[in-house]
Amino acid sequence: MYVSESCNMATRAYHRKKFRSKNINIRIDSCHLTGHGKRSLSFLDDQMRPGMERDFETVALLPVFRRIEIQISSDNSVSNLSGLRLLFEHLNTSTVNEKIASRFVEEGGVNTVLTLLLAGAGNLAVNPRPVRSQDSKLKELCLDVLNQLCLLNATVGEYLSESDEIMIYCFHLLKHDYLYSKSVKLIEHLLMAKKSTMNLCIVPNLRKILETLDGGNLASFCRILAITVSDLDIFEHKSSLYQQNIQKRLDDFVPMRDINQELVLSVPGLLARLVDHATRLPYNPRFPSTPSEIDHWMRFIDDHISDEIAMGEPMMNENFPGGQLADPYATLVDDLTDRVEVLYVLGLLLVGKQRKHVQKALAELELIPKLSLLYDNFIWRSNGGRQRSRLPGHTTACECSPEVALKIQLLRLIHSFCDHSDYKHLLLSRCEYDELRRIPPSKAPAVLRLEDCDGGGVVHEPEAPPPSQRLMCKGSAGLLTKIVDVLKKEPSGSTHRFWLSRTVESYLRGGTSHADQIFLLRRGLLEHITGSLIQSSGRLKEAIQSSFDLLGEMVKFSYEACKQMDSILNTETKLRKAMDMVNNNLVDSNMFIRAMVLAASHFKASGGETEEFVRQSRLMQHFRDFEKQVNFVMNLVSILKVTDLTQENVSCLNTSLVILILARREDRLGRLLHNLSEPDHGRPLLGNLRNLLLFWQEHYLHKDKDCSTLEKSSLIPFSYWKSTVALLTSDKESSDTAIVHYMKNKQWNNSFLVSGDDESVSMETDEF
Repeated sequence: MYVSESCNMATRAYHRKKFRSKNINIRIDSCHLTGHGKRSLSFLDDQMRPGMERDFETVALLPVFRRIEIQISSDNSVSNLSGLRLLFEHLNTSTVNEKIASRFVEEGGVNTVLTLLLAGAGNLAVNPRPVRSQDSKLKELCLDVLNQLCLLNATVGEYLSESDEIMIYCFHLLKHDYLYSKSVKLIEHLLMAKKSTMNLCIVPNLRKILETLDGGNLASFCRILAITVSDLDIFEHKSSLYQQNIQKRLDDFVPMRDINQELVLSVPGLLARLVDHATRLPYNPRFPSTPSEIDHWMRFIDDHISDEIAMGEPMMNENFPGGQLADPYATLVDDLTDRVEVLYVLGLLLVGKQRKHVQKALAELELIPKLSLLYDNFIWRSNGGRQRSRLPGHTTACECSPEVALKIQLLRLIHSFCDHSDYKHLLLSRCEYDELRRIPPSKAPAVLRLEDCDGGGVVHEPEAPPPSQRLMCKGSAGLLTKIVDVLKKEPSGSTHRFWLSRTVESYLRGGTSHADQIFLLRRGLLEHITGSLIQSSGRLKEAIQSSFDLLGEMVKFSYEACKQMDSILNTETKLRKAMDMVNNNLVDSNMFIRAMVLAASHFKASGGETEEFVRQSRLMQHFRDFEKQVNFVMNLVSILKVTDLTQENVSCLNTSLVILILARREDRLGRLLHNLSEPDHGRPLLGNLRNLLLFWQEHYLHKDKDCSTLEKSSLIPFSYWKSTVALLTSDKESSDTAIVHYMKNKQWNNSFLVSGDDESVSMETDEF
């Protein structure tokens, strides 16, 4: 009896605590179970709210909960939507809307709204029921409220994203045009809050949904694809290659991006609709003689306002798709935003596992000539016009405009399309391609191909068949020439220079093409980039990096390009400025260093005119001399740590490794390691180098890693890369090509004390 009474007392105490809870739903449940207190929100008195503070947000939410309770308890759940409308109004207009959202979440309001949203949904995981016409306003209001709550309170998106059923139901609502845009918005919120990339394959009938999307609906859906087909969210550590390697090797790691991309690419006609929507013409209306892009936009806004004043009412145009009326200015901005989303998704598909397939498909869909026509509509004079300061929140020095994002995404797409692509020559017009084919072979001896490492003669790559004229750019100037022309005119501080340079660099990247290099040399590109680098006092770091990367591709194994650069840097002052830029920006310039070291080594080994040039050129001396190369390795290794390696700076490791490989080929690897072991550098530097090379093995020798780019860019067989790293990381302390030899032994073998280009070290290694 005593135990039973104690239990009852404990139960009553528990429910009294529940009744004092701040969560309204919990208090109501407690009232229903115990019979104590008010049983319904609609009977709660404003002056008698146990356990509740009398702050503004509480007063604002009380009528909301009362009306929602009436709505839920009614036989006709849509008979009264005033509670949701009042809540949405509070969340949108109140000066304390964040506090209201926070209190609403605390009171369990999110589950209440979910109850209304999912009412009558049926089996969410298999086949949710269609939304009844009488429920449309209710669903729409629920989506509005949840979207606004996600904006105001981050925990809402995190909570909702934990349930796949809620996500699936939102995808199901995409079938209803009047709920489409708000459903996409909520899905986007949930995907952004989700800790892992969602598997699109769990959504029933998603392929059928994608087959029906077109126009603006397809463009807005690209916001969802931008999250689910990107690899930004598949790694816990977004930049650290070291941590990403660890995660890749876990048994439960699933490359969700590849799975989602495969699903998207399996939808018939989807790529074609994306291309057509992104490149459709006409483009934005243009005004004659506008001095800059900003002036064009300001005139458009001024004309729009003037027309509204003259008519006495807002002007409305038919929006796309579906014939809805919208403000023409908003429609124009939405059009740009939609194009940006589509171009971004196409770019993501071009960097995925099926990159080659997508490059081929987009080429056949005439992507490049369509982009060339769209490119003609851009205004690049973004640095003029006094009216720029009229844009709200922008300074007079700001170069932003509604088209900046579109230009950048278009250039990114072209960059991804050209990257190691068999279709890069589609960026030329037919007459330009004919010029390319007429360019004579290099005056320097033919570059040794990978096959030569096995002892054979010079092997020439088979000439690729000419591309179809239908797929190429129309007119006399192709898209590549148009990009180069803009790059040469853009000021040094332009926001566009980075991607303009990156796009041309991507065109050159891969197997070295002498004809492509000469084609760009003839258009003054190398002279422009070199000059801009030595005159750049206030250039952006990104522009410096892209300029050096582009220079690296232009001079790689190119006797003509190196001679031209040597003639440009024809004074001690210019040369010193150039080398200061190289040495003061090692991460940004390392690809250029690699290209120059490779070129110097090749010219030196080729003999004749090219060997003489390398020995006489003051520029080439900085990349030819052994001590200079030792300093490059020392400085590059010093700025790297295994745990800090990223996709951006891992190239510094490969540049150091190229120098080590060339030293090995010339039987000077031991001598180079000895120089690195000098007291000024010693064990810390060598230990760091060995750790970096051990990471290299983990990173590049993994089964899913494509290492062909290292071969193509250096003309060094990947087997030679691997065997060199194996020698350097060997545990044999007696081996003079192992780093541990110089970390453990302080005494230096006199046999290595050689000077000049003497070759006194022999190693039993692969032929190169």
